[in-house]
Amino acid sequence: MILRLLTLLCTLTIGDAAQLAQAAAVDPAAAQVQTLHAALLKSMQAGAAQSTSERFRTLQPVIEQVFDLPAVTRLAVGSAWSGFSPEQQAAVIAAFTRFTVANYTHNFHDFDGQKFEIDDNVLTRGQDKVVRTRIIPAHDTPAILLYRMHETGGNWKILDVYSNGVSELALRRSDFAAALAAGGAAELIAHLNKSSDGLLK
Repeated sequence: MILRLLTLLCTLTIGDAAQLAQAAAVDPAAAQVQTLHAALLKSMQAGAAQSTSERFRTLQPVIEQVFDLPAVTRLAVGSAWSGFSPEQQAAVIAAFTRFTVANYTHNFHDFDGQKFEIDDNVLTRGQDKVVRTRIIPAHDTPAILLYRMHETGGNWKILDVYSNGVSELALRRSDFAAALAAGGAAELIAHLNKSSDGLLK
């Protein structure tokens, strides 16, 4: 499964580093989104000069920094998580982390002058924050992405991304549920690793 968010971003946007920095430096949650976008921009601008494995190695630490991947994995697995052994939990997190980085690596490899804007008005929703971004293509209507963030260990990290009102976390839950029903943790790990291998060819 290639995340709809990544496909949307790849086809539509990302601006220069100066534009990305405008409001993001003010709010720590928005700053994390800026960090992600700047890394993706660098990957896209490198283009064919950078191999798939090089892009993966460059993007991995950034994605692990800005996403709370252990929490996203746990939420996507749902109630089955408590039935996993600690070793299975660690293996599922590792497989999902690789899958997430592989998606970004696969989709962000070309740049065509797109623009990405971050709103300076970061919304508070309970203990979470919502960072709103506009994706501005050259000849189309801007698209809106909402990053749901929470604070963990003193840092704001991404828990979910909404595209056209659709939650990426909800899509992951559906995908995970099918694999879990077919064979539990082992099948989910195999499914994620097979998907990653395909993206990194």
